[in-house]
Amino acid sequence: MLAADDAVASAAERSQFHEWWRFLSTLVLILSPALIALATLEGLAWWTGESMSVTAASKWQDGAPGRIWRGGDGHSFLPYKLARVADLRPEVLVLGPSRASQFSGKPFAPYSFYDAGQTAWTIEQYRRFLELITRDGYAPHVMVINLDYWMFSPGFDHYWGDRFDDTASPHIAGLLRLVGQLRDNPIALWRRLSAADRLQGLYAVLTGDGFRADGSMMEKPATADPQQRLSEDNAEVGVPPVVVADQMSPDQIANFDKLVALAKQKNVVLVAVQLPYYKKILNALNNNSDAGNWREFESAEWRKHLADSGVAFFDFADMPEYRDKPEYFVDSLDPDRRVVDHVSHLILADPRVATLLPQAATAAK
Repeated sequence: MLAADDAVASAAERSQFHEWWRFLSTLVLILSPALIALATLEGLAWWTGESMSVTAASKWQDGAPGRIWRGGDGHSFLPYKLARVADLRPEVLVLGPSRASQFSGKPFAPYSFYDAGQTAWTIEQYRRFLELITRDGYAPHVMVINLDYWMFSPGFDHYWGDRFDDTASPHIAGLLRLVGQLRDNPIALWRRLSAADRLQGLYAVLTGDGFRADGSMMEKPATADPQQRLSEDNAEVGVPPVVVADQMSPDQIANFDKLVALAKQKNVVLVAVQLPYYKKILNALNNNSDAGNWREFESAEWRKHLADSGVAFFDFADMPEYRDKPEYFVDSLDPDRRVVDHVSHLILADPRVATLLPQAATAAK
């Protein structure tokens, strides 16, 4: 009787096992297309570098010359560049918006260099960036900051406050960007996959554009009609960032003084530069009666404030060599690499900077 009971129990167990096995097999069969799709998506994310952490991206760029990274969205630039700064610990650091993204390390050689452009847009963000990179005791010897008149406008932070985010893009966000690409234009991605050995990040793979190992942006390709390109860009006086106001904001000046104080505390020498504008912008500012902030920024009183603060300031807003030559501008606000290299050499030739970076200054002569 006991043997019979054991046989019945064993048969029941086998039946239950078979039922579970059938259920799981059916479930896998049903889910297999989704599992294959997910595995393929993860593979593409790995191959293109869209799922690569910013720390891994920095180490990858160190592995060979000519490697370009641009992944995530604009919010990913700050954590990526913070990782690069932590990796490289450069002696010379450049900080600013897109206008600062064409500085390169060559004019500053032999000093180690990094361009952290396209990470900060306001004076307060400059200060926060300096706080972030100096938390572990590192500090650059010289920090070149892009300093435009509009940064001192009342309420300017309102336009850019949400763009300063040091949190890296989550893994799922990278997968969703790939899903969007596969939905909209999978052929374009397929044709560009072979470039992933030297380009990482979905945007870089698709366009060939992105950040070099020294932080500078790839130059924009030449256009057949630069005059038309600049006449049709969206940069206009009165439209952010080219805002106008009656005067410079006392609050923004106070923010600047806090940045200067922090830099002195960290033994960082600040070099500030206002890069060239195309004539469309210059003419509109000079002829605008509401642009009191522009005129105050250009005044002797403000230059004295900068000099008294110990900041070496260079105003190249109006460079006769380039102001009316559209072929030297990416758009009306962003001069190209040739102009920025010229500006870099002029900065290095100035005694205020030459004493800080003597070897680069000698080479610049």
